[in-house]
Amino acid sequence: MKIALFFIGFSFSFVLFGQEKNELSFLFAGDVMSHGPQINAARNEKTDSYDYDAGFQFVKPIIESHDIAIANLEVTHAGKPYSGYPQFSAPDELSPALKNAGFDVLLTCNNHSCDGGAKGVVRTLDVLDQLGIKHTGTFRNKAERDKNYPLMLEENGMKVAILNYTYGTNGITVAAPLIINYIDSAVIKKDIEKAKKQGAEYIICTMHWGTEYQTLPNAYQKNYEKYCYELGVDMVIGSHPHVIQPMQQKTVNGKQKLTVWSLGNYVSNQRDRYKNGGLMVGTTLQKEEGKIAIKETHHTFAYVHIKQEQAIKYDYILPEFAYEKYRPDFLNESEKASMKEFFSDSRALFSEHSLGTTEYTVTGESEIGQLYRSFLTGFYGVCVSESSNTTLPSIYKTSLKTEVRKIIKADGTYAFVYGVFNSKEAATGEKRFLEDCQQGTDLKVVFVTPKEFNIINE
Repeated sequence: MKIALFFIGFSFSFVLFGQEKNELSFLFAGDVMSHGPQINAARNEKTDSYDYDAGFQFVKPIIESHDIAIANLEVTHAGKPYSGYPQFSAPDELSPALKNAGFDVLLTCNNHSCDGGAKGVVRTLDVLDQLGIKHTGTFRNKAERDKNYPLMLEENGMKVAILNYTYGTNGITVAAPLIINYIDSAVIKKDIEKAKKQGAEYIICTMHWGTEYQTLPNAYQKNYEKYCYELGVDMVIGSHPHVIQPMQQKTVNGKQKLTVWSLGNYVSNQRDRYKNGGLMVGTTLQKEEGKIAIKETHHTFAYVHIKQEQAIKYDYILPEFAYEKYRPDFLNESEKASMKEFFSDSRALFSEHSLGTTEYTVTGESEIGQLYRSFLTGFYGVCVSESSNTTLPSIYKTSLKTEVRKIIKADGTYAFVYGVFNSKEAATGEKRFLEDCQQGTDLKVVFVTPKEFNIINE
């Protein structure tokens, strides 16, 4: 979900991948988990609700710099009682946070698809449909699969098919009419043929496969990758091992291909070495003279850092950055060492086994780096509403909502703050503009830090 300007008050001009009309950029992220400690940490006792938004604030600018962002939703929304491993039922609030972070498509086919039984399969799809998030991999019935699969994405003059399969569902099955896309060579072949008949110009196959906690692909993965490419798939993106595996851009039978063996954990409570982070992979497709090819491919490693902030303990997803320079208490010495080890391990793996990709990093001088500094040290904004409700009041226009951040105050209630400004004067000017546009009558200029929410006298 590409947004040209994320925050206001700074002269930012973020890098946008695939800016030309004949280009289309994708971002792929790994396993979105919700273990028991994550569920407990996200609970706001004041409002008896759950909040995940701030955990994505450092990756949101990267996600939104791509046209289409895709992640693996490795939980169900089966409803209460919520549960973590081994049978996941995550609070409904997790998926709105993914949408707010910029994800356009969620993959629902993985080994935890059936954790909540038939109810969990259906209710997960209901939650995503109500949010307006595209999804694929599991279906209510054959008619729905026939209509919506493969998932066809049309943008910037390109028609791309998304396929999604899993090796299994931990021995848990659901009865017809529900459908889970299991890895099956005959089914995959038929689906690829259908994608081509529907006019797909490019086919991306997402596979939930591999051996858990192994940093290199196994024979099963290699065999199915080869099979997919023989049938005309252009890109194979993997998940499941809960650790990063290499990626390779290659040429197969004269055609350009991209394989990501495993994206690792995007967010989880697994804290052991190699499991405490994941991979974001971005790639830009370019269409010239009717043919689509990969223009460039990049990757960003991201470490999961757990930290108590006000009423919530967040699972921050962190690209490498000098966080301690701007907020010394953000990571303790143990966390700094663990994060350093994760980035070192990941780079060593990629240096030896990956091909055709460039690492994208965030520096303090970059536009995104300046935004990080604001999150870490504080920023001015315009408070448009304060409430115990987790949702911005509907009176605010859609265009305004895209620039509003939900802030949890020390007492557990919420403030909805418009913009990120580098001065009181800039925030005051925007407040007056919003008042002139009749976007509220009780607007306040505020200064927000990770620990404080202060109303500023004009």
